[in-house]
Amino acid sequence: MSPLAPGEIVLHNATRWFSVRADQAGTLKGFLLGQRARGPAPVPALRGVTLRIEPGETVGMVGRNGAGKTSTLRVLAGIIPLQEGEAACGGRIVALLELAAGFSRDFSGRENVYLQGALYGLSKRELDGRIEQIVAFSELEEFIDVPVKTYSSGMLLRLGFSIAAHLDADVLLIDEVLAVGDEGFQRKCLRRISEQIAAGATVVLVSHDAGAIERVCERVVVLDGGQVVFDGPTAEGLLHYHRLMGTEHGGGASVRPPAASGIEVVDVELRDEAGRASSVFRTGQSLQVHVEVRARESVRDPALRLELRVGSGERLFSTDTPIEFAPDSTARLVFEIPELALLGGDYDLALGAAGGSEPAVLERTVRFSVARSPGAEGVVDLRGTWRSLAPAEELS
Repeated sequence: MSPLAPGEIVLHNATRWFSVRADQAGTLKGFLLGQRARGPAPVPALRGVTLRIEPGETVGMVGRNGAGKTSTLRVLAGIIPLQEGEAACGGRIVALLELAAGFSRDFSGRENVYLQGALYGLSKRELDGRIEQIVAFSELEEFIDVPVKTYSSGMLLRLGFSIAAHLDADVLLIDEVLAVGDEGFQRKCLRRISEQIAAGATVVLVSHDAGAIERVCERVVVLDGGQVVFDGPTAEGLLHYHRLMGTEHGGGASVRPPAASGIEVVDVELRDEAGRASSVFRTGQSLQVHVEVRARESVRDPALRLELRVGSGERLFSTDTPIEFAPDSTARLVFEIPELALLGGDYDLALGAAGGSEPAVLERTVRFSVARSPGAEGVVDLRGTWRSLAPAEELS
């Protein structure tokens, strides 16, 4: 394979399987003869995976458990070898796989920062210039000089991410680590990753969080059974993944105990302009909210409330609509937005029902994502048209 440019990733016919063998026979005869009980057949992790990722690309990798996602990252990181095929990355690789791996439990957090940095090839002088940034990012200032054996698992993950996130990377491999800490810290992790993307790093992100994939990645690879079954744009890739998993429905029927009031929202589903259930949409696309409401008793003036909120919880919009149905029956309603005016990000739809003067309790929430749209930032799409004024118009 010819030398790769920094940030370039190539997998060609990558094949890897794992043997699952039974323990050696426990008798002296078995030990002397080297007999082993027959175990299951080898388990394929990767079966002829071929991919090329260009420098600076951001690629999400999704699939069911056992599809080969983590094996792919470990092969790219050089942790496990291939039995067949080739795998290579250009430049420095930083792998955020098992964040707490390699920590010395008797060392302090600060000492572990230097230890981990040395493993990535950084000198003490280079780490001296970054240590305060790493500590501040981890929010562990009060605990940085105590042994990490006193840390909780969440604190260990925070420190591990903070170290890896402040290394100079040409290739950044990330495996299910964006759930580190609370929601505020998760947003900070995403911002840090976006800074590395802006600096030109190539990112391969493995996650079951469709929202995280949508925010970070411009391309999605779907793996199933160790093979690539889809490789293309993010929105289409996530829809393919949801269909593969049978989770393409936006909200789904509630299995919680019935609400205290006599009316409840029991099912929610989001659909795109083609009428397909989806959780990822584009700006300007049609969005339909299909809702099923049940009345277990007679309720005066029943109404349904819908609220739209940004990912941080602030309300953007709310509306109420009356419902007509007989007691102990269900009603199905559709709220349609012909042209979605939201820009890229994660949003929540909250729904609740009530009767009379009773305020609606928002009991069902479904999250959806809007793909990023070039040329605009913010929450609402207010793009108009620009034109230059002629000199005569400027005087008027």
